[in-house]
Amino acid sequence: MLAPDEKLKLSPKPYLSATPGFAGGADTPRDFLERCLADLAALEPKIGAFVNLNLAGARSAADRATARWRQGRPLSKIDGMPVGIKDIIETADMPTENGSPLFAGFRSERDAASVAALREAGAVVVGKTVTTEFAASEPRGTRNPHDLRRTPGGSSSGSAAGVAAGMMSAALGTQVIGSTIRPASYCGCVGFKVTVGALNRGGSYDGLSQSSSGVLAATLEDAWQVAYEIAVRAGGDPGYPGLFGPASTPAPKKPHRVAFLETPGWATASAGAKQAMTDALAQLEAAAANVSASPLVNPVTCNPSGSPSSASTGSESAGMPSSETCTVQLGSPVDSSPMGAAAGAERLTQASQSAASSA
Repeated sequence: MLAPDEKLKLSPKPYLSATPGFAGGADTPRDFLERCLADLAALEPKIGAFVNLNLAGARSAADRATARWRQGRPLSKIDGMPVGIKDIIETADMPTENGSPLFAGFRSERDAASVAALREAGAVVVGKTVTTEFAASEPRGTRNPHDLRRTPGGSSSGSAAGVAAGMMSAALGTQVIGSTIRPASYCGCVGFKVTVGALNRGGSYDGLSQSSSGVLAATLEDAWQVAYEIAVRAGGDPGYPGLFGPASTPAPKKPHRVAFLETPGWATASAGAKQAMTDALAQLEAAAANVSASPLVNPVTCNPSGSPSSASTGSESAGMPSSETCTVQLGSPVDSSPMGAAAGAERLTQASQSAASSA
């Protein structure tokens, strides 16, 4: 473990920004992977982001991606991208141990829907990332790459830590409450928690009534592209409309106004947390953004029984606050003609069998 004043040298590795070099021959997916694996070899003993690795399989997949880019025929924008898979999501070539000794060495011999889709898109699966036990609250030893004395957050601990440390460009996570965005925040990478059911969760051992798949990545562009490539191949869960949005992230635009709401937690936040937020708001203002700060009007409180209520809505008798729902549709579904459940299952079964036979 490092002394408090020591820092690991971290080099996050965005993928999409590197692909022009693949097309031009200045770089290759195999060379990109080797840079990731060099950092993995140096940092993994200190961070502990992975529980299983398949480096031979990753190198073979990167070589195939290199040939496709050289021929000008990549399978997708993420062809060759090194990715990690949270260890509650099935992989045909590695165990799925759910962060628990009860599942030590367990192999389902199949790929989850999201993993099959990633392989179809040409992504390079490096290994299985550490999860808290059953994606719940029992940690499994991963350390925060920015400070080894601190937690990386959970439950997608290894996915966030590995991406932040530059061991891979992106990784899959899952979330019920905060298991994708919390570790992303703690480790300093992008966490994208999609709407429940927007990405197919077949083969993921999580709470299907509430959980959703997520992507942790070095950049927003990488995070969206991974989610998009999964969605166009595996769709959403049966009965759900799937993921909405464009084929790639649009060019960034400066917001007209940024709102900062001082929720009830602001009054009890530490001085350091408040200063960090103040500094962030100052950076936004320096970039000519109009920042408007205001206390949250009519915050939801808890009554003595512990159920949520709102004093001014008259809804205490129901034990629920009144609310308004605002739905923002970003675009058309990524798959404008979603495949039916039977067709989707057949296609993903074929992909899983293919992955298993090549493992």
